[in-house]
Amino acid sequence: MPELVAFIDESRKPERDLASGRPSGRGEHYVVAVAILMAEDVAAVGRSISDVERRLGYVVHYADLRSWSRRRAVIAELDRIPEWDGYLFETAQPLSARNHSEHHVRAKILEAAFRFLAADVGVSRIILETRAAPKHGFTLLDDKDHQVLQKLLTRKAVPANLQITHADKTERVLAIADVVAGARSDFLCRTGLEAYPLIGHRIRATRSLFAKVP
Repeated sequence: MPELVAFIDESRKPERDLASGRPSGRGEHYVVAVAILMAEDVAAVGRSISDVERRLGYVVHYADLRSWSRRRAVIAELDRIPEWDGYLFETAQPLSARNHSEHHVRAKILEAAFRFLAADVGVSRIILETRAAPKHGFTLLDDKDHQVLQKLLTRKAVPANLQITHADKTERVLAIADVVAGARSDFLCRTGLEAYPLIGHRIRATRSLFAKVP
């Protein structure tokens, strides 16, 4: 049976008022985007993304794509890569940092993502973009993701063979999850409504969490 690999990145932004463009004060949306590939396709897709960067002349990283023309060009190129499917896990509404810490929200969303990807999709390996600096001895944030997995393994909520690792941006396939997450959070937070509809048809499932906020 082919091995399925998931690549995960996140985006967190405050909701904005459409009229003024200023933060609405209602809180932030948190989005976790996933790109699923067969393991045998990972290397080729990584090379395709590097080719896109050489052809366009800039790095595929959503936050650095400041112009609409660049975002549109990158999304068009990613859409031409057939080997990936997208999934989203996100907050159902903006959350106040006063009631929901970033760590708590991320842990709950990753827990839902790990369970769904393992049970419903059949993923056995998950690669997340690192938030730490292992070369400098700082691994705390990545360790928290491993704690989420360990909790699920202890409860037997995911298969015992499910593995997670962390990688930096030199793992080019993470760029797909980065762009999807950035476009989706822009859409949810009303920062920019144009990008996500161009790639939304590649998303196979969206799971919303935190529907009830105290």
